[in-house]
Amino acid sequence: MTNNTLQQTAQNSGPAVARLEDQLDGPALDEQLEAVTRYVVVNVNGNLYGMATDTTVELMSATMSQVTRVPHSPSFISGVINHRGTIIPVIDARALLGFGMRGQEANQLSARFSEFREYYTEWLDTLENAVLDNAPFERGSDPARSRFGRWYASVMEGASDNCREELAEATISAIVKRMYAPYQRMFAIVQRVMELRNQDNTDEALSVIENTRTEDFAELCDLFDQVLGAIDRLYESMLVITEYGGQKAAIAVDGVSFVADCKDSDIEPLPDTADNTEFLSGLVHRADGSYILIADIGNIYTHACVSE
Repeated sequence: MTNNTLQQTAQNSGPAVARLEDQLDGPALDEQLEAVTRYVVVNVNGNLYGMATDTTVELMSATMSQVTRVPHSPSFISGVINHRGTIIPVIDARALLGFGMRGQEANQLSARFSEFREYYTEWLDTLENAVLDNAPFERGSDPARSRFGRWYASVMEGASDNCREELAEATISAIVKRMYAPYQRMFAIVQRVMELRNQDNTDEALSVIENTRTEDFAELCDLFDQVLGAIDRLYESMLVITEYGGQKAAIAVDGVSFVADCKDSDIEPLPDTADNTEFLSGLVHRADGSYILIADIGNIYTHACVSE
C-alpha cells in the first residue's frame, strides 16, 4: 500500500486514524540499506500487533459499516460487511487470539456506573423518607463502606487484595477521580439531616437533602454521564481492511496506534512458552522495552476466509 493511499484513508477515517498521517513520510523503503517492512500497529487487549502495510488497504471505525451476522460462522467471525460493493468477512481479532470480547468489558463497566446512579438516587430518597417518617436511616453514612466507595478504593487505590485495574483508560480514570469529592459531600449531610430531624426541624432537613440532590448529586450524575460517554468512545473498535491472495477481510481491533518501520533482521521468533501464537510469525522489541507481535496475515486468511 502506498503512503498516499494510507494518508487518504487517515483523512477519511477521522481523528483516531488521522494521527498516523504524520508518521508516513520519510525515506522510501527501497532507499534504505537494510530490508525493512512497514507495519500498521494495532492494539488488541493491551498488546501491540503489527500488520504489514502491503496487506493493509484501509482503516475505518467499526461504526461506519453494518455488520451482518452469518449463521454457523466460527466464533471469531463477527459477520460480514459491504466494503465498496464487495461482501467481506469481519474477523474479531480478540476472539481469534483467545481474548474476551471487548464489548462485554464496555457493557460491564457501563452497567456498573448505571447501577451506582440508581443506587444513590434511592439512597437520597431513603434519607428523605427517614425524615418524613421519623424512621431510622439504614443505608449507611460512611462513604468508604458504601458501594461506590468500596469499588473506588479497590480500583483507584489498590485497597482490595484482589484489585483488578478496571480503569486502564486514562480518560475514564480522570473522570472517576473527580467523582469522589461530590460523593463525599453527599454522605456528609447524613448526620446534619438526622440532627435537624431530631430537633423537629423537618423543613430544614428536607431543604438540605434537596440542595444536595440538585448540587452534589447532580454533579455526580453528570460525571456518570461523562464516563458512560467516554466508555462508548474509547471502546469503539476499529476495522483494518486487509487484502491477501486476492481476497479481502476486515479485522476488528481495539484501536490503531501508530505506524512502525521494522528491520526484517530484528524480527525474533516467538518464545516456546508464549500463548496464542498460531496467528503470529514473530516479534520485534522496541527501545522502551515493549514489543510488537507480528501478525501472520496468510495464516489468518487460511482459517478465516473461504477461497473462492
